[in-house]
Amino acid sequence: MKILLKNANIYGGQTEDILIEDGIIAGIGSFESADEIHDMSGYVSVLPGVIDAHMHIVTGDIEYNDRALRAWAQAGVTTVRDLGMGNDRNDHPTQEFLAYRDTIEVPECAHCLTAGRFVAQWQGLNHVMSDGAETGYGCKTPEDAVSAVNELIDIGCEGIKTSIGRGMGGGQIPMETEKLKAIADAAKARGVWVTCHILDAEFVPALLEAGMPEFAHMPTDHVSDELLQAMASAGVTCTPTLMSINAPRPPLPKGAKLPPMPGGPGGPPPMMKDPQEQEDICVDNVRRFVEFGGTVAVGTDTMRMESQPHVACMPVRELQLLHKAGLSVPQVIDAATITAAKLCKVDDQVGSITIGKQANIIAVKSEIDETFEALSHVEFVMNRGTVIKGE
Repeated sequence: MKILLKNANIYGGQTEDILIEDGIIAGIGSFESADEIHDMSGYVSVLPGVIDAHMHIVTGDIEYNDRALRAWAQAGVTTVRDLGMGNDRNDHPTQEFLAYRDTIEVPECAHCLTAGRFVAQWQGLNHVMSDGAETGYGCKTPEDAVSAVNELIDIGCEGIKTSIGRGMGGGQIPMETEKLKAIADAAKARGVWVTCHILDAEFVPALLEAGMPEFAHMPTDHVSDELLQAMASAGVTCTPTLMSINAPRPPLPKGAKLPPMPGGPGGPPPMMKDPQEQEDICVDNVRRFVEFGGTVAVGTDTMRMESQPHVACMPVRELQLLHKAGLSVPQVIDAATITAAKLCKVDDQVGSITIGKQANIIAVKSEIDETFEALSHVEFVMNRGTVIKGE
C-alpha cells in the first residue's frame, strides 16, 4: 500500500512530499498519486517519531505494559528502550515478557527494545531489591558476567544493562572494573549496545577504564572537567535523565505500598539529598560535557509500576532541561531522534525521515521553540507506516 504525505514541512529541511510504501519511506520529493493521501500543509513541523532511550518495564502484570506502549505511541514516542526489568525474574521470567512483546508489535504501540535484566554485582545494586526479589543476574566472577550477557542476548534481548554503585543506602559493594570490562567486551563482541547505571562521579574512572560506551544517567554530584573531557574523548554517550532527579511523584493509590527499591534486603535507609540541588549540579555536568564534545541522548528513567504509575508521554521536561544545559533546539531534537537511534543501534531503521527507513513520523501545528510545548500535543502520528492519530 502506498501512502502520500503531501506538502510536509520537514523539520530542519524544506517542504516535500513523503511517499510511504508498505511501511517504509520510499521517496521524498514531488509525487501525485497513492492509495491514501494526507495533506500536511496545516502542520508547522513534520519530524521523526521520538525515542525514549531509557525507561523501565517493572510491573508484574505484563498486560499493563500494553497500555503504556499505546500511550507512548499516541504521544508521538514511537520507540522506547527498557533498561532493566524490576520484578522478580524467578516469578516473572524475562522470556515471558519477550514473548508477550512479540504479540504487541503493532502500529498502535511504541516499539520496545529491552535489556531484559541487569547484569549485576553479586548481592549488589540491582541484583536484589529491598523486598528480597532477585531482579538481575548476580555475578561473582567476570565469567559469570559474560555468561549472563550471552544468555540475555540468546533469549532475544537487544542490549545489555549493568550498574555500578553502593545502592540507595550506600552499603552495597560496587561492581569491580574487571567485571565491567568483561560485560562491555562481551556485549561488543555480540554486536549489541551496552550501558551502565551510574549516579556518583567517583565511579566515572572505572567505567572509562572498562571501556563502557554509554553512561545511563549523568552523575548527580559534581564531575570534574578532567573526567568530563575524558568521557567525551572516549566517545561516551550519556542519557542524563535530568527530569527524573526532581520529578514530582504521583500519590500512591489507596491501599498501595511503596515499591521495592534497589538496596538489598535489610539495607540501611536511603540517604536523601536535595533534588533541586542535584538537578542543578547534573545540568551543569551535562553542559560542560557537551562543551567538551560529548554526546547526549534523550531518556527519562520512566518506570511503569501499577503501584506508582508515571505517565507514558512525550518527555517535554527532559527536552527543556537539555536545552537549559546548553543544547540548541535542533540539537535537542537530534538527541530525541537520530542520536537516540544510533545509541540503540536502530538508526538504519528509525530516527530520521530518510528513504529506506521505517515511516515513524509525527507532526505538530505549532512552532517548536525552547519551551518544546508544541511537542506536548502532537496532532499527527504515523507509526510503522500506519496513521494512528490525526487525519
